Amino acid sequence: MKFSYHWLRELVPFKESPAELAEFLTMRVFEVEGVEPRDSDWMLDIKVLPNRIADASGHIGMAREIAALKNVRIRKFIPVPNFGV
Repeated sequence: MKFSYHWLRELVPFKESPAELAEFLTMRVFEVEGVEPRDSDWMLDIKVLPNRIADASGHIGMAREIAALKNVRIRKFIPVPNFGV
């Protein structure tokens, strides 16, 4: 599954670069299969195992996992719809 590095940074306070975050996740819980630039962002291709789909398949779930691993609080998330207008 592809995850936006910038979206994860908006949800969790961490200082790692995309490559460092990929290594951090790979060594602890999820295998990061690749990190690639996309426009002004980075996309992390994270292999989420079938037993973790329910809690880690979206950006908020992945952010919660990173926050738990780093022992920090997730930032308050207020969804803002973007209808492409």
